[in-house]
Amino acid sequence: MHLQVLFLGLCASTLASGCGLVLGISSGEYDPDPFGLGGGAGGAGGAGGAGGAGGAGEPDAGTEPPPCTALLDDLEDGDGAIVRCKDRVGNWYTYNDGTRGGTQSPLPGRPFVPVSPGHEPSMYAAHVAGSGFVSRGAGMGFDLNLAPGGEKLSYDASAYSGLTFWAKAAAPTHIYVNFPDRNTDLQGGVCAGSGCGDHFGEGLDITTEWAQYTVMFAALSTDGWGVPAPAAFDAAHAYSVEFHTAKSTVFDMSVDDIAFVP
Repeated sequence: MHLQVLFLGLCASTLASGCGLVLGISSGEYDPDPFGLGGGAGGAGGAGGAGGAGGAGEPDAGTEPPPCTALLDDLEDGDGAIVRCKDRVGNWYTYNDGTRGGTQSPLPGRPFVPVSPGHEPSMYAAHVAGSGFVSRGAGMGFDLNLAPGGEKLSYDASAYSGLTFWAKAAAPTHIYVNFPDRNTDLQGGVCAGSGCGDHFGEGLDITTEWAQYTVMFAALSTDGWGVPAPAAFDAAHAYSVEFHTAKSTVFDMSVDDIAFVP
């Protein structure tokens, strides 16, 4: 994986006027699924840094979701859910390694709210900021396939070759874009305990200006400590997309216009 870190939803961007950054204090305790019900926010991450599933919410009766396109989320609906389409339903969440005294906003399990401004001309972006996570770091991400009751299911992304998104940070920041799959996520039933969490991913350097980044599935790798040690990312059984910072990193970043690469 490339050890995952935190991604936070903020009440307002630290770079824009409006309400200030309100950081939560980590107690060192995890609740792997603080809501466990439909329509809730994303849950906290486990020991491997993977975020827990939040409730997917209930669709309107008789409403057939539209066919999926490559777009995962442009954040323009202003909520914590990705673009809902056939077989793709997910919520944003944050996670961290549970270091006591670490700061993050919002804390895992709190509502994830996009902030303004986004990548122009967008109104909104996903935003995270924090520090003090010294064992595995922290991050933000979203699930790709949630059952109506909130159970995290795998998603078949094999029709795509990668992921593209726009991002910026308050200061140059090295992040990892990780893709929990059947072999590395506890939910997949292949790994167990401390053998989970070594997700396939790629490291990127985010600058202080909005820029587009692309990660190709064929280039993904793990750190090598997971058990078992799969040879390649299983795109046909993907669970989530996560934006992770390394341990002991001070981070303040925004992500927008996330889409699969055909």
